[in-house]
Amino acid sequence: MNLMDILRLDLRELETEYRKLASILEKLGLSDYEARTYVALVVKNHATADELADVSMLPRTSVYKALRTLEEKNYVTSTVGRPTTYHPVAVEEIRARTLTELNEMFDKLASIKGMLSEKGTPQLVYTIIDKKRVMAKIGEMIESAKRSIMLSTPVIAEIRSVHGQKFKDAITRGVKIVIITIPGAKVPESTEVHRKADLLATDLISDSEMAMIASPDLELCGFSDNPFIAEHLERFMRMAIGRSK
Repeated sequence: MNLMDILRLDLRELETEYRKLASILEKLGLSDYEARTYVALVVKNHATADELADVSMLPRTSVYKALRTLEEKNYVTSTVGRPTTYHPVAVEEIRARTLTELNEMFDKLASIKGMLSEKGTPQLVYTIIDKKRVMAKIGEMIESAKRSIMLSTPVIAEIRSVHGQKFKDAITRGVKIVIITIPGAKVPESTEVHRKADLLATDLISDSEMAMIASPDLELCGFSDNPFIAEHLERFMRMAIGRSK
């Protein structure tokens, strides 16, 4: 039984609503298949991967992959069994989490509004989309650092797994690295570490000159090489360090 049978909607109406919901979720960082799989799971409330493939009208292999990444992103939980049963994380929980993340992002943007125009400097903030490109920019900022790196992130394990050697190289050339991350997360050696439980976005400052604000899943970031923006974001991060003590 697929989604059309469950909702008993006209095919065109079903497709429109299904795509609309999926497209909104895509704006929050989910892929097309992840979004469609999550919508199908919300409709079913709980289901196996095979059942979700039927409901979402997606290939089974794609649904299995989508479920793995949805679980990593905390949109889905699973119950061990034969077969595994999946449950959607409560819609209200995701709503609250997303609003908190968006409010934090917009608060930071509001704090730098007009800073550069007041100083007569063009306002340039570049948007980078796609996790591989965002991760590459993080690596580039670590590699180019000459004096200091400040990194606030709940996903230090993921960044460290990709850029562990770059952290080591930076420390070897005398770069001071300050990391703010969640309790219990393993961090690169010889770094100054501060723990904070409620981190959402990933913020990175290099030499107080370059700044990045990235979404929790690292699928999207804003980047600027203007020192006024970098210094302002650095003040936010140092305030967070003070609150965490």
